[in-house]
Amino acid sequence: MSLRKRIADHPRTNRAVAALFGGYMRLVRATSRGRDDGWEAVAEALETDGAVLIVCWHQRLMLTPWMFDLSQAPCRSLTSDGRAGRLVGWIHRAFGYETMPMKRGMLGAGAIRDVLRGLQNGISIGISPDGPQGPPRVAKVTPIQWARATQIPVFVFTFSARRYWTWPTWDRLMFPLPFTRVELMWRRWDRAVPRRLDAAEAEALAVELGDFMNAVGAECDARVGHATPQL
Repeated sequence: MSLRKRIADHPRTNRAVAALFGGYMRLVRATSRGRDDGWEAVAEALETDGAVLIVCWHQRLMLTPWMFDLSQAPCRSLTSDGRAGRLVGWIHRAFGYETMPMKRGMLGAGAIRDVLRGLQNGISIGISPDGPQGPPRVAKVTPIQWARATQIPVFVFTFSARRYWTWPTWDRLMFPLPFTRVELMWRRWDRAVPRRLDAAEAEALAVELGDFMNAVGAECDARVGHATPQL
């Protein structure tokens, strides 16, 4: 491994970069105007179901430290085990989340048992259905598999900003600017996921979920003043 990669992968480097990102995101939240819409429905689901599954497009990851009110219950984010996914994990841990890396989008049998036990104990999970390498806004079946196995409610989290940068990455990462209008939004996916699914049915549900996520994103974009969806 080259020196550059060793430095990039070193925990101390990751902590420093995560601290910079975390500090910037706190600045954005502190200086933005707007509202949070929909968390109350998540809180009600936590009361009745014990835990929820939060899904968010990779494009809208920057404000996922606020996708869950950790003062009400714990949440675990499932990330990739690549360099970018590990950085997201460092950032989330700095905000109080539990994190777990997934190798090539899947967990090992032991890790799956840990997640399922956590769900039974009220630890919700958050996941990006189009991560870690896309295609952008094409939902994989992973969240459908979790919803099928756990029978917990699925919520979409997204945010939008009136002013933002777009990073030149595969997901066109939305990087909100300070001192602008920012909206956070949660919406429940009211679609029952049966316990028994074949591969074709799971893929069809993943397409439905992706369409719903796009609709929520478009609604959030309109809230901050964009005439067209920022997708």
